[in-house]
Amino acid sequence: MLTGKRIVIVGGSAGIGLRVAEQLIGAGATLIIVGRTQEKIIEAKKKLTSDVSVYQLDASNETEVIHFFEQIGHFDHLISTIKHPHVTGDFATTSSKDLRIAFDTKYWGQHNLVQHGLKNINEGGSFILTSGIASRRSYPGFSATAAMNGAIESLVKSLSVELAPIRINAVCPGFIERFSDDKQRLETVKKLGARLPLKHLGEQNEVAKAYVFLLQNNYASGTIIDIDGAELCS
Repeated sequence: MLTGKRIVIVGGSAGIGLRVAEQLIGAGATLIIVGRTQEKIIEAKKKLTSDVSVYQLDASNETEVIHFFEQIGHFDHLISTIKHPHVTGDFATTSSKDLRIAFDTKYWGQHNLVQHGLKNINEGGSFILTSGIASRRSYPGFSATAAMNGAIESLVKSLSVELAPIRINAVCPGFIERFSDDKQRLETVKKLGARLPLKHLGEQNEVAKAYVFLLQNNYASGTIIDIDGAELCS
């Protein structure tokens, strides 16, 4: 089903995006890996055994996004696993500047990709974005994360009707195991993992499978897939 398809993975140089790329290598697709950092892009190209194209892009920069699509031409699917800069804290004292940077990165970055990618996407194509469980679960200090993830999910629902028959979906990850230099944050996330119904954090490969499913299911649109170890149900 994916043989010969051109698939763009924004955020594909590391983390969940790289795991998605690894799972798609064997499907016969042509991959275009996109990341913000040149060093990570080069490293990702070395890790992937297949020949892939790589591009450096800051998706929050609309001018860069427009130029990117002019460069790559037509494609079949676009996956975005963009993460926002870590911004948590008391609502009353959190810097509005930090909040805007986070929104520019995760919400506006994905908004730009869909809006400017429309002219290049082939018939039968799809967009898959990334939100997060703070959109529907309240955590102290996570108001900014809740707002931007909620905005992404609302965008997906609305555009699934407006853009049809182009499909648009999102994956909503819960607390996922990942490498980080922020020891305090890692400790906090591990404590959260211990109280999840499944008693552990999710793995990147487990989340990546959801993106692959949405690529292959031609009747999925306006769908938000929660991969959260039942956190939203608890």
